[in-house]
Amino acid sequence: MCGLAGVVRRGGPVAVDPYGLADALSAALAHRGPDGRGCWLSSDRDALLVHRRLAIIDPGPDGAQPMATDDGRWRIVFNGEVYNYRQLRRELESSGERFHTASDTEVLLRLLASQGPAALSRVRGMFALACWDAHAHSLLLARDRFGIKPLYVALAEGRIAFASELGALRAARLVDDGPAAAGVLAFLSWGSVPPPLTWRRGVEMLAPGTWWQWGQDGRDQRGAFADTRDAYRGDRREAQPQDAFRDAVSHAVRDTVRAHLVADVPVGVFLSGGIDSSAIVSAARSIGATSLQTFTVAFDDLSSESRFARRVASAFGTTHHELRLEALHVVDDLPRILAHLDQPTIDGVNSFYVSKAVAATGIKTVLSGTGGDELFGGYPSFTRLPRAMVIARAAGSLLPAVAPLVAMALPARLRPRWRRFAVSNGRLGEAYRAQRAFLLPEEVDAIAGPALRDDEAAWRDAVEEVGAVEQSLFSSSGAETREASIARLETRLYLCAQLLRDIDVMGMAHGLEIRVPFVDHELLGAVWPRLGRHRSLLRRKRLLFSTLDRPLPAEIVRRSKQGFTLPFASWIGGELEPFVRDGMRQLAAQRWVTPEAPDRVWGAWKSGLVHWTRPWGLSVLGHFLSPS
Repeated sequence: MCGLAGVVRRGGPVAVDPYGLADALSAALAHRGPDGRGCWLSSDRDALLVHRRLAIIDPGPDGAQPMATDDGRWRIVFNGEVYNYRQLRRELESSGERFHTASDTEVLLRLLASQGPAALSRVRGMFALACWDAHAHSLLLARDRFGIKPLYVALAEGRIAFASELGALRAARLVDDGPAAAGVLAFLSWGSVPPPLTWRRGVEMLAPGTWWQWGQDGRDQRGAFADTRDAYRGDRREAQPQDAFRDAVSHAVRDTVRAHLVADVPVGVFLSGGIDSSAIVSAARSIGATSLQTFTVAFDDLSSESRFARRVASAFGTTHHELRLEALHVVDDLPRILAHLDQPTIDGVNSFYVSKAVAATGIKTVLSGTGGDELFGGYPSFTRLPRAMVIARAAGSLLPAVAPLVAMALPARLRPRWRRFAVSNGRLGEAYRAQRAFLLPEEVDAIAGPALRDDEAAWRDAVEEVGAVEQSLFSSSGAETREASIARLETRLYLCAQLLRDIDVMGMAHGLEIRVPFVDHELLGAVWPRLGRHRSLLRRKRLLFSTLDRPLPAEIVRRSKQGFTLPFASWIGGELEPFVRDGMRQLAAQRWVTPEAPDRVWGAWKSGLVHWTRPWGLSVLGHFLSPS
């Protein structure tokens, strides 16, 4: 896990002072790589690569970056881990390649040099990379198939700049410092900014599973080396008996945990006390991992899961660590947290604190259960959406007429979402929007202020741009079961567009690498689309916990699902109220929302008409968009 950045220019040096530019980029990314820094500038001063290193595999000087091939033609900066690098290395050696280091970076470099970007489909891991070809005078950028590692790109006339964090591009003055209307609109819709959108003009986030080759001769090519949607498609293979399916998944879970434990430094585990993180501890023990250290955040609230985490730690004999947290800690830390978030999001604060707890012990890398709900059907959407679709089919054309009657029986907070579903015409994507959206389209229309609406052409362009991104995220690559479709939507819109980005920046705020064994294409291929044919295994993530060699404690399996979150619902009405109300006021002062929106939203939350994430999310956006 590291940080990378760079600039390539056509027809001239990257900057008047390229080393000053390198220093600015490196300083902005220092938290991502506290173990070392590297810089390379081409002889013509028209290509610059910058790297900050967090040493995990081959931590000695041989693994330093930028790294070049023997002839100097290819040069790479790379952020992430290649878990199957030893296998890839053996294959490359059999074809004549010779290696000088024990690093996964050199394997990735030689794979690209010999086989090109299509070979990235063979990589098991998480990565963002930039590779310079001195002969072709071209830059290759690429990002892993799930988007676990971020990569921001800013294209200007005759120049391309890139970095692991948008903030680094801003710090080095490589981007326009104005907000992007499409990014703001996307956040209002989803509570995060899905790729390739960002919240700043002229900057895009490279889409997962894609590459971009930018040549100094004017050639500009893009392509995809993997598409995670394919895993959810139905196929013609013979249906696998349930016992055989469970055995295959059991093996795949152990295999992905084994792969994600590959490191030359100790590896810990985030332990919330839920099924996902507990399953990782169980699987790690099954494959022989010893001296496991586990970490959790505890706080004085009934929602705290610390007692369950302690129970799991005791059952599996881990060395357990807790970080006690109070609201006043959050108030003090919020400016730093927002600075590290890099893009606005309604999530991420919990990851900041558990990462802080791990980093304080000296651990550099940790496993997280993120992705388990999307993979094994843990979210309410896996039961709510199929039921709602059955109701919609049964009601047929009468649904819009009876919807108001049904709405009256629901809690006030859920009525707008039910009404939205009622007019979705049975489209799963729109039904998913009713379940997951931060603001529904009609709510966005009601709250959008003059900064968004006054320029009709800009507003129309933003709506079209966000709509195109949503369509690409909603679309499948073939026929799917309903359950597979929900898993795909949760993975592409919630996991990949929000959770993975949030845990990356929050872990890196403390120089911590967070690995996600459940976000693995080989495990995904073992679970889907077959899980859609064994629906009983979706209940309470039975497929996961029932296939573990070492069973979880019964109280962990039986208890109701609880997301790993902090007690913001109570904190917002107390110590965090000034921050939240100020953020919403700033949003209105900058005219992004209507003048009455802050008081209306606050009143709606106090009355129980909206979830606490409504004022919190608008506040975060307001602080991001504030010019101060």
